[in-house]
Amino acid sequence: MTSVTAGRATHARGSRKNGAADMARATRQSRAAVARDFQTLIADAEQLLQSTADSVGDQAAAARGRLQESLTRARERLTEDMESITERGREAVAAADEYVHDRPWRVIAITAVAAAAAGFFLSRR
Repeated sequence: MTSVTAGRATHARGSRKNGAADMARATRQSRAAVARDFQTLIADAEQLLQSTADSVGDQAAAARGRLQESLTRARERLTEDMESITERGREAVAAADEYVHDRPWRVIAITAVAAAAAGFFLSRR
C-alpha cells in the first residue's frame, strides 16, 4: 500500500470515528431536550389539574392553552428528533455496508470469533 493510500485509509477511519462521536453527542443532546420538553409538559399538566379543580373560568382556559402549546412543541421536537435519528441510522448503515465491502475477510473472521465465543459461553451453562 502506498503512503497516499494509507493516508486516505487512516483519514477515512478517523472521519468515521469522529462521525460516531458526533452522532453520540447529538443523540445525548436530543434526549436531554426531549426530556426537558416532557418535564415542562408534565408541569403544565399538573398546573392544569390544580387550576381546574379550584375554578373553571379564565384560569383553566389559560392553563389548557399552555398545555396545548407544550404538547405541540413536544410533538414537533419528537418529530424532528425522529427524523434526525433516522438519517443518522441510514448514515451508520451506509458506513457499515462500506466497511463490510471494503474488508469482507476481516468481517468474516470477526463474526466467526464472536460466534465461537458465544457458543463457548452458552455451552458452559
